[in-house]
Amino acid sequence: MKRSYKDLIKGLESNDRVCLSKLISSVESNTSSIFKIVNSVKKIPNKIYTIGITGPPGAGKSTLTNQVIKKLRALDLKIGVVAIDPSSPFTGGAVLGDRVRMQEHSLDRSVFIRSVGSRGDLGGLSYSTSSMIKLFDIFGMDIAIIETVVLGQTELDIIKISDSVVVTLVPEAGDSIQAMKAGLMEIGDIFIVNKADRGGAEKLAREIDYMVSLKQDNAQWKTKVLTAQAENDIGVDELVTEIMSFREYEESSGLLIKKRNKRKISELNTLVEKRLRNELEKTKETATFKDMVIKLENGLLEPEVLVDKVINLIKKNN
Repeated sequence: MKRSYKDLIKGLESNDRVCLSKLISSVESNTSSIFKIVNSVKKIPNKIYTIGITGPPGAGKSTLTNQVIKKLRALDLKIGVVAIDPSSPFTGGAVLGDRVRMQEHSLDRSVFIRSVGSRGDLGGLSYSTSSMIKLFDIFGMDIAIIETVVLGQTELDIIKISDSVVVTLVPEAGDSIQAMKAGLMEIGDIFIVNKADRGGAEKLAREIDYMVSLKQDNAQWKTKVLTAQAENDIGVDELVTEIMSFREYEESSGLLIKKRNKRKISELNTLVEKRLRNELEKTKETATFKDMVIKLENGLLEPEVLVDKVINLIKKNN
């Protein structure tokens, strides 16, 4: 028997992991379902703190994330993880390698890991990621970790969804830094050079520190550049300490509230676009819309005129 959103929400608020999983699947398959979910909840707690971990492929982000989860669990914090894998351009499916790497947490009831495909979304983020964070928040998670891949300057949307951003790099990433430095230097709250046992790690750390310092002469928060060997659990304690310090700074300075309020405006634009797309898909099935498209194809209507007619048609159908 299929459970209603109301029943699933009750289960979510009662820490039922099956309900959480079902609701995540719901927003993955149909992003508009988040409207029904939010309308079924009395209030979103807005207590969860979101950490974005990003960087180029091969930087060891999954290993680093795995170690960060361990440290946060030692602090008795409940963790929700969204590991965003590059999607296949042919099937839309995700590689899902991150979940395999984090298998050791599978029996921990205070850790929930979900691997999703980016599905072609800009920024390496799944469209449903912000909805998943809301679900984690309702579920009672303390921390959400979003792990994603950054490949270029246009793919930096992690900043739009995270309270703090950890940029992960490796010593060989010197050329990548030059190609992406404008964007990377601006989104990172903390930088970490992973696989620091390789040659050139300290040199890269100094270069990043210099680039960051040029942009932060009068900043209250001085961005740290750390080195680590995540695979050997070296430097991870320092990273977690720095994340917590940055959180404290954001909260005490009022920056966190400002950042989240600004994010809500950005989210509003995205949600309006999603809602309009959903309504448009319904409208496309009507005979009136099909007739208007035929007129457009035959040169009897201009696109601008059709847009007005489509908006009026959507209003009429609602």
